[in-house]
Amino acid sequence: MEVNTPLQAAAGGAPVPEEEVKKAASTAQVAPLPEIRLVVLGWRWPGKSLTGNTIIGREEFRLERAAEFCVKRQTEVKGRQVTVVDTPGWFSAQDTPPSYKQELVKGASLCPPGPHAFLLVIPVGMFTDVDRARIEEHVSLFGERVWKHTIVVFTWAEVLRTISIERYIRREGKELQWVLEKCKRRYFVINNCIFGEHPQVGRLLERVEKMVAEEGGLYNPEEVEEKEKEQEPVVESQSPPIRDVRELGARPKQNSGLGLSKAMEVEPLSN
Repeated sequence: MEVNTPLQAAAGGAPVPEEEVKKAASTAQVAPLPEIRLVVLGWRWPGKSLTGNTIIGREEFRLERAAEFCVKRQTEVKGRQVTVVDTPGWFSAQDTPPSYKQELVKGASLCPPGPHAFLLVIPVGMFTDVDRARIEEHVSLFGERVWKHTIVVFTWAEVLRTISIERYIRREGKELQWVLEKCKRRYFVINNCIFGEHPQVGRLLERVEKMVAEEGGLYNPEEVEEKEKEQEPVVESQSPPIRDVRELGARPKQNSGLGLSKAMEVEPLSN
């Protein structure tokens, strides 16, 4: 019996089942983007800035100390103009300073009109409920829609040796599963021990292009800013004397928590 292809169906053959159409669409060739803008997120250690260097193809992001500010670098990969924004990493067991969080969110606006993808870098190892909470705390700063534009990038997968990444994901249980489900199980494994022209970078960019095609566009940081303004509570004003305002100076938004957060003790760098 002859089986109709999607083209035969379009030409007047029998209708193709819906699941077959979806499967064909998912495997179809996605047109390359002339420009790709990426924001890299993750812990201070290890692998976040190193992943940025791997994509750029040279050492542009500093690894020897905790970055306090976003850094933007550009390169060209297979005809694409690629922009990478490295953001301040968060801490494993300590509160992230409010200034770091503000700078983290700023990363999305450094590549206008918005990033095509957020690369959430997770080093392979034991993944705990604290790790999941840290990811949720920091990724949520960009709003719920950020997950539609997020790809998990696993680093240091070499330590698994004979264990596949799929088996590792199953072994780590519900906490890591939660993160992957939030971004529709989009993940990529990268080897940061290869220097110079990297064979995996092109495939990572293709994964980004596929996600952009599936989600219908890029992340718009202005939407998050507008939503924050809408949710900001209206306070009945009892205007203080002018001299009080001058003494207080610029004050943070009520929801930002800037005035309530304690100063963080920076983790000592390992030798």
